[in-house]
Amino acid sequence: MKIKLLILAILFVTVNPNFAQRKGSSLTQQDTLNNINSFILSMMTEWKIPAASITIVKDGKPYYSSAYGIKNTAKNLPATVNTLFPIASCTKSFTAMALGILADEKKLDWNKPIKEYMPDFQLFDDTATNTLTARDILSHRTGLPRHDFVWLFNNNDRESIFKNMKYLKPSKNLYAQYQYNNLMYNVAGVLVERLSGKTWENFVREKILIPLEMKSTVLTYSEMFKNPDYATSYKIENELVSEAGFGSNVDAIGSAGSVKSNGIDMTNWLLVQLQNGQFKGKQIISEKNLKENHTPIQVVYPTEAKYPELGFGSYGMGWIMNVYRGNQRRQHNGSIEGFRSQMTVFPNNNLGIFITTNTGAADYNFVNIITNYISDNLLIMSQIDWNSRLKKDRDDAKFEEEKKKKEYNANRKMGAMMSHPIDYYAGVYEHPAYGTLQIFKTDRGLRAVYHNRQIELSHFHYDFFEGTGFLEDVTFNFVTNLKGDIDKIIATFPNAGEVDFKRK
Repeated sequence: MKIKLLILAILFVTVNPNFAQRKGSSLTQQDTLNNINSFILSMMTEWKIPAASITIVKDGKPYYSSAYGIKNTAKNLPATVNTLFPIASCTKSFTAMALGILADEKKLDWNKPIKEYMPDFQLFDDTATNTLTARDILSHRTGLPRHDFVWLFNNNDRESIFKNMKYLKPSKNLYAQYQYNNLMYNVAGVLVERLSGKTWENFVREKILIPLEMKSTVLTYSEMFKNPDYATSYKIENELVSEAGFGSNVDAIGSAGSVKSNGIDMTNWLLVQLQNGQFKGKQIISEKNLKENHTPIQVVYPTEAKYPELGFGSYGMGWIMNVYRGNQRRQHNGSIEGFRSQMTVFPNNNLGIFITTNTGAADYNFVNIITNYISDNLLIMSQIDWNSRLKKDRDDAKFEEEKKKKEYNANRKMGAMMSHPIDYYAGVYEHPAYGTLQIFKTDRGLRAVYHNRQIELSHFHYDFFEGTGFLEDVTFNFVTNLKGDIDKIIATFPNAGEVDFKRK
């Protein structure tokens, strides 16, 4: 379906009425906003973005909010500043604030092992189990890799995911390295529930959303679908646009990524971050515990800053801290289904920016380009051509990916047959946290059913297969025991490593 961005420019715009000339610049505020609008529209066309919503706060006030493009291409519905978008992992900052509020209420000590609050908390590693604090689980330094397929596209609920973490192997020693982890934010959500006696959703709603007057923001898809003004998500495959759907199961790990918000509400979220925890004169979280959220804890790995304008990142609690052209910056982004979001705060410049889109086709390139363009304009700095830079980065990454694929395929033993008749591979294989993997024989070879989705397994060589569809980056190695029977599958998942599914 061809998406027409065209002149669906500024459907709703709110602007601070003070159009004073900027210091050291011949541009008025309106000139700056006109430039920003034109740039956003051109980038949406170039990066094939169906819809976007942008919010800026400056000097303690809402500065600008606008929506662009089409939120639903099938119905040709324009996006508005009230359109709800899932903001995915930007949710983590809400969970960090929730625990900060509990610290204000003296119900949480940041440095106390969470095992003391939750005796049933158990990881694969006993040292981590007995040592990890709230500060640790919010800063991605637990030694546990992502293991996202424990929840992704599954129908597991919050408590079962929490209880099954003891079966997930770490890939690093405790505190050894930054490893982004959604499951630990699920633990943080359970901790909120245990300490408050309320669901994570109810606590966040009562302590954060209502006081901040975030009236449209919701925490589950069922709530979002009741509002007719929400964005549909899109993906591009073989240059064809299709809906990405809402089947990720992200609401099960709500505290890691289930907030759905819009430009108007996110204005207030940016303001409370810049105003030391205050909103309209009311202290939502103490300045002390908000600073705990914003304090660097773990250096983000890999520790590199490709461009001289950027400093390397460090993770606090729900925020990444870095430097942009000499200015301190706090950021977090979010990705779920076909949505990409990014929130940015410059604490010393009293500037905040939020942007969200309804396609993953551009990954984070579009939101980064727009955020940096707005930053350059409002911080009154010369423009950097981030568009050209990130396009080159994308092309270089694609080249490297194709190169690695060729090297990988070079190891393939052409004509190497399976060690058993195909019927022997069919069966049910299980992992206590990852769930059930069913293998069937078909006329085309082997088929797998995982998380209620069917995929074909592509034979690589011997007893080694590759996944397709939503498991295209997963490999499957059927392992034979001493009796000559196939008794398990070693599946290798991205950002998780090898996972053993044992035959029933």
